[in-house]
Amino acid sequence: MTLIHGFIQAERFYDDVHFPRGFSKSGDFTIADAELLSCVGKRLFMLEQGLVIPENQVEEKFTFLCKSEAEGETKIELLWQKYKRLTRYKPFHSLHRCA
Repeated sequence: MTLIHGFIQAERFYDDVHFPRGFSKSGDFTIADAELLSCVGKRLFMLEQGLVIPENQVEEKFTFLCKSEAEGETKIELLWQKYKRLTRYKPFHSLHRCA
């Protein structure tokens, strides 16, 4: 069991729907943030969805943060909130005008 910033490392995390070319090539994340999200993102997703139970205090704090919608404090919490913000639906505004 490998811990990264207090989170158990799961399999690599990919989001082909929102970031089809990967996190690092999206331009939204630094290389370090993209690597960190790839390493622990799967665990963060599973904790947020309630698919696994928290194994330590860091994970418990993270699940509480997800439920409360509070502002993150640690690097991983802020990174996950940034990821969630970027994956929300963005309205599309066309320049086409109906007469």
